[in-house]
Amino acid sequence: MSRQAKDDFLRHYTVSDPRTHPKGYTEYKVTAQFISKKDPEDVKEVVVWKRYSDFHKLHGDLAYTHRNLFRRLEEFPAFPRAQVFGRFEASVIEERRKGAEDLLRFTVHIPALNNSPQLKEFFRGGEVTRPSEASRDLHILPPPLIPTPLPTPPGSSLTSDLWQ
Repeated sequence: MSRQAKDDFLRHYTVSDPRTHPKGYTEYKVTAQFISKKDPEDVKEVVVWKRYSDFHKLHGDLAYTHRNLFRRLEEFPAFPRAQVFGRFEASVIEERRKGAEDLLRFTVHIPALNNSPQLKEFFRGGEVTRPSEASRDLHILPPPLIPTPLPTPPGSSLTSDLWQ
């Protein structure tokens, strides 16, 4: 894929739905959405589940790249510190979720970061969907069948038939 083709997409990242993994750590649902600038109906989503340590490593890798770009116009986002105690508290989980989302959103307007091998590796193996295709398929389904009421014989009522 050419460099120009990579810039033909708007990128949007969300980090949501923290959950406790059976092995005892918290993981977060990470959704990357790629929207074609030429055809806004062309949307691709990649969903992966990542833990704090994955984000911490990505933060270090991208911070190193950013430093080497000598970009002084924007400050690289800080990331929550690792901690052993209290890491399952709701406030810590939310702080980590927000820090992870801020990190991903920071990369959007910096090509060296959003096209970096580290970011691509972070999303490798994720579930890829095209939401626009799914919604297109819904439009071709026939309308649901609506049952019509049966005519009641003259002289009877629905309630009297039910009680007999």
